[in-house]
Amino acid sequence: MLVRSVFFAAVFSLLGACTADSHQNNDAAVIAAAKAGYDAFAAGDMEAWAQTQAPDSQWGMPKGFPYGGDYVGPQQVIDEVFTPIGELWPDFKVEPTAFHAAGNVVFIETKMTAGGVTSDSIHKAVIENGKYAAFQVYDDAGFMMAHSTASASIGKQYFGDGSSKPLMAGSGANAQLWVDYIQAHNERDFDKIAAMNAEDFKGITPGGEVVRGSEAQADFLRNWVATENPHWAVWWVIPNDGENEEGGLEEWLATGNVVTSTGPDGTERKAYETIDVLIEGGKIRLLNVASQTMPE
Repeated sequence: MLVRSVFFAAVFSLLGACTADSHQNNDAAVIAAAKAGYDAFAAGDMEAWAQTQAPDSQWGMPKGFPYGGDYVGPQQVIDEVFTPIGELWPDFKVEPTAFHAAGNVVFIETKMTAGGVTSDSIHKAVIENGKYAAFQVYDDAGFMMAHSTASASIGKQYFGDGSSKPLMAGSGANAQLWVDYIQAHNERDFDKIAAMNAEDFKGITPGGEVVRGSEAQADFLRNWVATENPHWAVWWVIPNDGENEEGGLEEWLATGNVVTSTGPDGTERKAYETIDVLIEGGKIRLLNVASQTMPE
């Protein structure tokens, strides 16, 4: 009897050890699969990240974010979650600090850096066959959105590939630069206009004519003054800053102006101009002018 008891005790002990080893091995495997997704995201390698996901992986993002909702598959997550995250928080970073496995579910403790501040979060990943089958996020939406570019964004600019980046409110000094620039036009102070221009100044007229350099601009304006005696009134100026496609910061003005001129027959005419103005180093580099005659 004693021999039998010892035998069964040894068997159960061995089975228990095997079960514990099996659980440990499974935990290590699912944690490694979960960690691979975070590592690829941190490296910015979206192709490698997509390989950590099942083709029909189910992602859930919290309400309170512009991208809150449910998504299926890695490409939809990249397009509709990761892209707006990059726009809202150019410094976005997620750092997993601990992984806890329970079967094929992994709970991940994280530190989220967004908008210059850090918050804590919990994520839940379901791992099947070594890939993410589902992922649920429990980020602090209110805290993160309070520190997003959306809180200061005044709009978006779009690029040829369909992507976009936020536009931020620009400097009031740039708005005053435009007021002073127009005043110099009204005073016919061509030297001051030239001093306010960048060396590689370019202007594009409503008719598509390209005026390069301050000297060519002065000739253009003198001819216009001699024939129509134009005067400008600024209606509105919106300074805005944004990143170009290469990631460089650009300073722009969107402006609305009314130009009053006198035709050859002595009739006064008014035109409404909208001008996109590129500013570099406190100087006017580009004017892109559109004009429409105002009805009487």
